[in-house]
Amino acid sequence: MKIISHIIDTGGNLVVPIKKYFGYLSRYSSNIENLRDQFQRLGDKRDGVQLKIGEAKQNKEAIAPEVESWIEKVDNISQGLQIFLEQDVKENTMGLCPNLNTRCSLSRKAKKKALEIDGVLRDGQFTIVSYPPPPPPPPQVIETSSKKGFKVFESRIPIMKEVLTAFRDDKISMIGICGMEGIGKTTMAKEVAKRAKDDNLFDEVVMAVVSHKKDLSKIQGQIADMLGLELERESVLRRAEQIYSRLMVSSKSVLVIFDDVWEEVNPKDVGIPYEGELNSCKILLTSRSEEVCNQMKSHKIVKIEVLTEEEAWNFFKEMVGNCVDTPDLHPIAEEVAKECKGIPIAIVTVGRALENNRKNKWVAALQHLKNPISKNIPSLDSNVHSSIELSYTLLESDEAKSCFLLCCLFPEDYDIPIEYLVRYGVGQRLFAKIDTMAEARNRVHVMVKDLKRSNLLLDSNEEECVKMHDVVRDVGKSIANEHIFLEEWTEKDTYENYAAISLVSRELKNHPDDLECPKLELLQLSCGKYTTRQTLPTNLFKGMMGLKVLALQGMSFPSLPQSIQVLQNLRTMLLEYCEIEDVSAIGSLGKLEMLSFLGSKIKELPEEIGNLSHLKLLDLSKCSTLQQVPPGLLSNLTQLEELYMGKVFVNWEPTDGKGEGANASLAELTSFSHSLMALQIHIPNIKLLPKDLHFKNQMIKFRICACDKPMNWRYDHLSTFWDTTQYIFKNSLVLGRFAASEIAESRMLCHLLQKSEIIILKEIKDFKNILYELDKEGFPCLLVLSISDSEGVEYVIDATSHQTSRVAFPILQSLELMELHNLKEIYHGQFPEKSFSGAHSQLACFRNLRSLRLLECNHLKNVFSLSIARGLVQLQQLHIVSCGDMKEIFCKEGEDGKALDRIMFPELRYIDLSYVPRLIGFCTVEGPVDLVQPSLNHEVGRIDTDELATIRSEKMTNIEQITRSFPESTPPISHKFFSSKTILWQPNLQKLEVFDLEGLEVIFDLEGQEVDHDGQRIVVVLAQLKTLTLQNLSKLMYVWKNVPQGIQGFQNLTSIEINACYNLRYFSPHTVAKLLVELQSIKIRWCDMIENIVQRDGEEEAEDIILFPKLTSFHLGFLPNLTSFCIEPYSFEWSSMNQIYLSHCPKLKTCGSEIRSTRKLKKIIGELDLIPQEPSLECAPLGKNYGLMVVSEQGTSKKSEESSSVNKEGNLTKVKDPRDNDIDNPSEMWCTFPSHLIECLKNLKTIELSSCDSLEVIFQLEELNFEESHVQSVLDQLRKLNLFNLPNLMHIWKKGPERIMGFKNLRLLEVSGCKSLTYLFSPSIAKLLVMLEEIRVTSCEKIEEILQRAREEKEEKEVLFHKVNSILLRDLPNLKCFCPETNAFEWPSLKEITVIGCPTLSMFIPSNLKTPRLEGVYDEVQVSSSPWDEKKLRNCQWKGDLNATIQHMFKGKEKKRDHETQQ
Repeated sequence: MKIISHIIDTGGNLVVPIKKYFGYLSRYSSNIENLRDQFQRLGDKRDGVQLKIGEAKQNKEAIAPEVESWIEKVDNISQGLQIFLEQDVKENTMGLCPNLNTRCSLSRKAKKKALEIDGVLRDGQFTIVSYPPPPPPPPQVIETSSKKGFKVFESRIPIMKEVLTAFRDDKISMIGICGMEGIGKTTMAKEVAKRAKDDNLFDEVVMAVVSHKKDLSKIQGQIADMLGLELERESVLRRAEQIYSRLMVSSKSVLVIFDDVWEEVNPKDVGIPYEGELNSCKILLTSRSEEVCNQMKSHKIVKIEVLTEEEAWNFFKEMVGNCVDTPDLHPIAEEVAKECKGIPIAIVTVGRALENNRKNKWVAALQHLKNPISKNIPSLDSNVHSSIELSYTLLESDEAKSCFLLCCLFPEDYDIPIEYLVRYGVGQRLFAKIDTMAEARNRVHVMVKDLKRSNLLLDSNEEECVKMHDVVRDVGKSIANEHIFLEEWTEKDTYENYAAISLVSRELKNHPDDLECPKLELLQLSCGKYTTRQTLPTNLFKGMMGLKVLALQGMSFPSLPQSIQVLQNLRTMLLEYCEIEDVSAIGSLGKLEMLSFLGSKIKELPEEIGNLSHLKLLDLSKCSTLQQVPPGLLSNLTQLEELYMGKVFVNWEPTDGKGEGANASLAELTSFSHSLMALQIHIPNIKLLPKDLHFKNQMIKFRICACDKPMNWRYDHLSTFWDTTQYIFKNSLVLGRFAASEIAESRMLCHLLQKSEIIILKEIKDFKNILYELDKEGFPCLLVLSISDSEGVEYVIDATSHQTSRVAFPILQSLELMELHNLKEIYHGQFPEKSFSGAHSQLACFRNLRSLRLLECNHLKNVFSLSIARGLVQLQQLHIVSCGDMKEIFCKEGEDGKALDRIMFPELRYIDLSYVPRLIGFCTVEGPVDLVQPSLNHEVGRIDTDELATIRSEKMTNIEQITRSFPESTPPISHKFFSSKTILWQPNLQKLEVFDLEGLEVIFDLEGQEVDHDGQRIVVVLAQLKTLTLQNLSKLMYVWKNVPQGIQGFQNLTSIEINACYNLRYFSPHTVAKLLVELQSIKIRWCDMIENIVQRDGEEEAEDIILFPKLTSFHLGFLPNLTSFCIEPYSFEWSSMNQIYLSHCPKLKTCGSEIRSTRKLKKIIGELDLIPQEPSLECAPLGKNYGLMVVSEQGTSKKSEESSSVNKEGNLTKVKDPRDNDIDNPSEMWCTFPSHLIECLKNLKTIELSSCDSLEVIFQLEELNFEESHVQSVLDQLRKLNLFNLPNLMHIWKKGPERIMGFKNLRLLEVSGCKSLTYLFSPSIAKLLVMLEEIRVTSCEKIEEILQRAREEKEEKEVLFHKVNSILLRDLPNLKCFCPETNAFEWPSLKEITVIGCPTLSMFIPSNLKTPRLEGVYDEVQVSSSPWDEKKLRNCQWKGDLNATIQHMFKGKEKKRDHETQQ
């Protein structure tokens, strides 16, 4: 009845077709199953997209918004489907009689959801997942203070060597450099850090200046900046945890420099893992005090002494120049140099001060140095003081001296904004004959440059800032008796004698109420940005009537004190990064000339500011909360010279209004247009600009952004337009969301366009030809042009128009064209001949172009014709992203062959191509090229051991015996990025990145390169290339192709990364591989076809080729057909190798070569001829093993030789062991690291192997070469060994010579998912692991013991694990004990043992153990390794000793397990 009631409505009519209803019922199972399949497909698709997102984020790329929305949509759908399938469907299947109505409904929903998923899958076919990031800012690098580089003194060389030696010593974690002030400690620290990094001792170097007053938050900030880590604004403890986690997760080695340490700093308080922890950093500190170095428990302290007399004199001569060689000056100069006492900072400051000075100045200087005025500065040497004081005295002007003393008002190691020196100096009237702010600014910048040249100031990494050496600052403070720098108000009775007071602290407290400071001209109170609310005393300023400069920074208060009104002489007032509600009192300061609210939170400007008739500068930059500027305020400021309103969004009133609105109109700018010299402003609509506004000053500087609302700028200079606070800037104009006609109608904009050095256009409507429609004069001043999201643009230059300027973009340096979907050509029309020759060129366009960036210009077929390209001699960077129709970068356009030889881009350094699917080459100057037959280019096939033949011959004459030719059906290759001609066009290319080019088959095709083997002509190709990155090139078969013997090039390539090139056959032919002498990093992933990394392509002996001698790391992952690094027995000299990562390479057998040297084999055959042959046995490979090892009960010792033979054909084949089927004793095993490779890995620190199914042995130690008297030491620098999911791994270490030493620095041993492994190490190996700290063994089904029973009586049994502090044993169903013998009973450092899922474990070792620090055994894993996290409560058991505890924990579990197994 229920069914019928569902089919028939109350009127008795059929409303739901019976066929459809029963159709859903009958297809219930298929609909549900189809939904499950679709759900699986959706999950797989999401995982694939997420993988690309992860990869993009790793590369700092911006994820496309539609991709993020799709992922979010998939997650929402998946969540609903999970509930639908696991709850709704599952409930309906329970019971014997399911509800048919419900089943029909579920079937219908399943079909609907499957269709929905189908649509989502279609939506997920993304051509672009992410956008390449803008060029990153220059990385923070540690540089020496001298831009000319480090000055090497003979006496300093032993110190550098001592520190570098300490860096290499694993027993030394902290090194201290001490010495007097100005001796060169910081410079030395920076130089040894640079050299250590160059020598690959560290992956990263970070530095923090500690200074006299230790500030942990500041130290953390400096370290985080250098690590590229963004710290949260939280407590010091949480920030320390962030830094700690960043350093612990990374496998990189890090050197941390603490500079200028005055008191003990605990590295762990900062977040630095140190001494005894995995991934612990090395620390280098500098201090004036040797005692501080000892307090910090430095393991090594080196002391820097003064320079020798000869070094000091030579250095002094270098500073002052040739003038000291004159007879009358020479003796005086020698005396002056001696008075500097060999102290570098004294020599530099005095030398620079006396450079090119007359004799009387030299005499006066010598007198000053011999009779210095006594100054009592603790810890400051009197010679240093007098030298710096002399340099100050010899400054040419009082203005420069005043500028120097102003710098002493800022904290130690502070980045001092030069603009502060300008505003403070103008306010105090320090500069004579200055009429405008611009003149003052230019003069101060010149003075700063001179002070830097005198070494009284230093360069800063911040824009428009300088720094001051702490010693120079101390001397400056002592000179300026009338200046005082405070960190808090002191209990002085009076400050009446001071002309300047600077108080800088994180928190200002206890402001005095009524200070009497009649001489005070400058007061600076600063406590960072937006700190807690302050209360300033009402009478704070009452006794400061002479104050000329007042700077309040980072403060918060409701209103200014009433006493502010007494400051009638105030000329400069800075209220920066403050929160202020009422600033109306400023209106009473009638002489005020400079007023800044930079970064302050202020909602409206009070009308009273309009009373400041002398105001020359008003700075409202970054006042993002400012909404209201009262009408009439700006028009009253008739003397205003500079107005800064960057990143301020005010709703200006229309210019034709009556002034009755809430805000001013831009028409008020006309009242000071005669004096205006600097303008930074945001305008929501160009219609708000007054039509008659004309800037009368031809020297005006402007940064104007006109758009209707803040736009989403995605790229480099667009996104950072208002982010920097610059006061020396280029004329810049941003126009967004307007029509070209509106721009053309504005006389002011037309005038600004002609003067602009930077123009950014976004979403401009209705214009096709940029050059003609925006500026008929050809943009004579333009340096940077960026155009985006403007659908109508078809050409940048239309040369077919008779109105086109004869000079176009004459000095343009950067051109950026983005999302111009209808752009057809950058230059349209016939390009004139000889347009780039001579001073009077017919059309000089793009001749200074340095950077070209194209993004989503989908109709663009090429960038330029070769006739234009010929003039791009300044081009440095080329970025092309998502240009769907582009086929080539440059098109030939009828050029003859000789013209091609004249093309050259001598300055091109960087090429970046992404998502250009139809690109077939850089320039297709030739037709298709057939593949070269195997005379030079072979596809080398796999070589089985039983295929080796004719090893007695002098040479393998027929290479084809071990190769396979190209199939006859292989099509010709025409899609090559660089041909033999175009590869020569950019001789200085340093970086090449190619992403997502679907049709590209070859990167470098060198066919046709002529090499004169007599040495008359040597071809050098891309000799400056350093970085090569290839990704998602689905048809790429070769990186290098048709390489002639004898070619030179690629010798500076240091980094290669190849991802998702599914048809790539191999990485490099050996003719190229042998050239890569500087290669340091190889990363190859997701390349399905690769069998070997290096492939043979000629008849040169493999033994003569050394592969990658400077390689420091290689990462190989997801290479399903990779079997080995190479087939041929090339020479490996990898002494610099630091990291090896191998992942998901199921066929990989060895990191070495698959066959052995024919030279060595011939020698072996000669020896074997003398041995009686046993017909029942075949020959085994002997001598140095290149991957394959033969295992007998006694190993592969000399006994193996006796049972080996050569067959009749002379082939070397495998030994067949009668125990072939015994899994514990296989007859042959492939070694990941064969003996010849182990010998050369002297600096290897990290090995991580995962999901490599064919690996059977990790380290082959049997055949290590050593002399009888010599103890062999191997892999001494290895610190981490991680082995995951290696199902066929049977041995980590295969027994080696008795006298072997090595592995002494291994700290972490982690093994997981190795199902064939029965033990970890033998006693002979275990005794070598003297630094082992952590053992982690999980999911290894066959492991019965961790430490194997001693196999031979002579094998040493006693093993000491002195450093092991943590052991994890999890999911080891057959583990019976740690060790079955009494040979590991001392564990002095063991703190934690975790045992989970080990039901057969009955004891640790059969003896009492010494574990003084062990508190118990855990049965849960600690999730976080951070020492700051609260410890998760875990179940900890302890029954007096370790054995008893384990017996208690697992008592009865083995029987239970056996019972469950039987069930």
